[in-house]
Amino acid sequence: MEVVETAKKESMWVPFHTEGEWELACFLMKNIGQTKMYEFLKLNIILSFENARLFLKCIDKLWTGLAWTCEIIDMCGDIVSEDGRLKHKECVWELMGNPAFWDIMSYVPEWAYADANSETHIYDEMWTEGVVVMPVILSSDKMLLSQFSGDKKAWPVYLTIRNISKDVRHQVSAHATVLIGYLPKKSRLVTGYRLFHHSIALLLCPLANAGRKGREMICANGYICCIHPILTAYIADFPEQCLVACNKESRCPCCLVQLNKCGDLEDWENCCMADTLKTLQKFNAEGLHAVFDPFWKDLPFTEIFTCLTPDILHQLHKGIFHDHLVQWCTSIISEKEIDAHFQAMTQYPALHHFKKGISSVSQWTSTEHKEMQRVFVGLLASAVEDRILLQCHTDMTLVAMEEGLKMFHAHKHVLVELGVHEDFNMLKIHSMQHYVTSIQALGSADSYNMEYPEQLHIDYTKDGYWASNKCNYMEQMALWLQCQEAMYYKSVYLAWRKPCDPARSAGVSDLPDSPVLRIAIVPLTFSIAVKAHYKVAKIPPHCQVSVNSIESRKRVIQPIRSDQFDVYNYLYVMSGPSVITGHSQSFQKIHASPKIAAHGWKAETPARFDTIIPGCYTNWSLLPDQFGTFIHPLAYVEWFTTLQCQDPATSLYVVTCSTRNHRRNASIISIDCIDHACHLQGWCGREISKDWSADCILEKAASFFVNSYIDLDMFLSLE
Repeated sequence: MEVVETAKKESMWVPFHTEGEWELACFLMKNIGQTKMYEFLKLNIILSFENARLFLKCIDKLWTGLAWTCEIIDMCGDIVSEDGRLKHKECVWELMGNPAFWDIMSYVPEWAYADANSETHIYDEMWTEGVVVMPVILSSDKMLLSQFSGDKKAWPVYLTIRNISKDVRHQVSAHATVLIGYLPKKSRLVTGYRLFHHSIALLLCPLANAGRKGREMICANGYICCIHPILTAYIADFPEQCLVACNKESRCPCCLVQLNKCGDLEDWENCCMADTLKTLQKFNAEGLHAVFDPFWKDLPFTEIFTCLTPDILHQLHKGIFHDHLVQWCTSIISEKEIDAHFQAMTQYPALHHFKKGISSVSQWTSTEHKEMQRVFVGLLASAVEDRILLQCHTDMTLVAMEEGLKMFHAHKHVLVELGVHEDFNMLKIHSMQHYVTSIQALGSADSYNMEYPEQLHIDYTKDGYWASNKCNYMEQMALWLQCQEAMYYKSVYLAWRKPCDPARSAGVSDLPDSPVLRIAIVPLTFSIAVKAHYKVAKIPPHCQVSVNSIESRKRVIQPIRSDQFDVYNYLYVMSGPSVITGHSQSFQKIHASPKIAAHGWKAETPARFDTIIPGCYTNWSLLPDQFGTFIHPLAYVEWFTTLQCQDPATSLYVVTCSTRNHRRNASIISIDCIDHACHLQGWCGREISKDWSADCILEKAASFFVNSYIDLDMFLSLE
């Protein structure tokens, strides 16, 4: 772009005249439909484009990258009348050569270890397993476009490469995953299966020769490399996995397990491409569909049955956990009692609180499933018999996953004895046997979660559909996407051309300038500007609070009556990069706020005091008379016992309130000593007391479980 502008002596904003016109164009294309756009451009505004037609012509002049094509597919059989239109786009080379990924692209294989002796192998990114080529990831997911009524559907296919870090790939705004086509609609008859494979074969045709012979291209780092793109992973839900593997949905797409043996922990021979192609001639007896030309038969160095990844969204979160495990536990405890336990759950930063229990939730998503999983073990610990709780207390390794699965199969007869479930012959349970081998081959399971393709549906499919007139919408969606891509490429180019923002280059946090800090009872006097790992409000919400007022909140300190303090409600504590997920630094919001009485139409706000884990700290049992000068704000804390005793059934640590002279053991510490929030779950017994709630359980429970499942870093720390 820069070369063309220099040769023609044009402005960087071409085809627009000014920066203001470009920003207006970005706003119109992103937020305004064509009807409103026509009305807006009819206003008496001086612009280089007088109407929507001239405006769209300006958009068409922008560089769009690879163009879309349409191929007509003629098929015989049950879908002759269906529209066999296919949108095709070759984009592997565009991803590999995108300069925006120059600092996050991997070109050489790496082996990662968790220890200095190189004994514990880390399975994270795919390039940490010895891959030396460009691993290609495909994902597809059929979706419904129309709302409330209608049957308009789309079947998008997405592509990305594993050379790009998974943290970047999972950001929709990074454009590291691209839409390569819309597949034609498939019927459930055999011809529909053949149509799917023929369409995917057309999409992947450019990869076949390049995978064998390689192709030289300019990569993101500016060097010329010989690239061998190889299909290594296909992300799909179970029905589409069976579609890819050409087998029926009553069979496992990865191995040759018998129909009546899915509930047993046995090793079965893995499916083989060569054997499957031979067996397709006698497809019905082997549980296969008569797809004689599957798209993967000519792909080099690809074993399609190892490319099928675990679908943790539908198999684990929704399947095993919600549809089975929760229902089994509800049958044992009773629906009323499990609701009461969730209602009395203690608070934790960013943890969803089910105020009405879980039985009243009508629309479940993966978010609710994950929130339940974070507290489920501790919730059951005091509510069911110990023989129902099974947990393998080992290092967080693949060996622990295998041992945990073996332990479940060894004790699943308990659920049969209790009359909760009769038959475990389910493919969802059997599929967990393939998780370890898949992680070893393809990296951690969060890299191929079906949640991410579903997030892409909004930008790449739904928005385009709603921008169309709903007639011949596929062509209009492709044109709309081409315009959006043109705007994106121009934005990236202008961001590169414009001077760097000093504030951005200095690494300023995305947090608001004045995040509100917590601390319930804190003497606060600053004299030195220090770099801290927390965020403090410029002005405290409660100024000049008297000692009498502080005592009324049941948080007692010993200064004289005439002293007054500035009191905060909460603070943000910075947590470093995750040692497991590798995510960047983030902030935890820790509360220490008193009860606010009802006022007018506003309901009463209950008190909330979170629990924390301090690092190295300095202890003040009593502040000096003059208080002195402190670099950081101070926090009043009440201690629990140390992590020494573990529950034998769950391996969770058990703590109680720490006392001294028959009173709560309390201290005043610097908030700079606060390391991380922690989650305590009260031991509620088989039947929870009716007067226990999330607001008072920290005061009424006698002992607590330290929840190691609240997040991955806490699990690793406590293991």
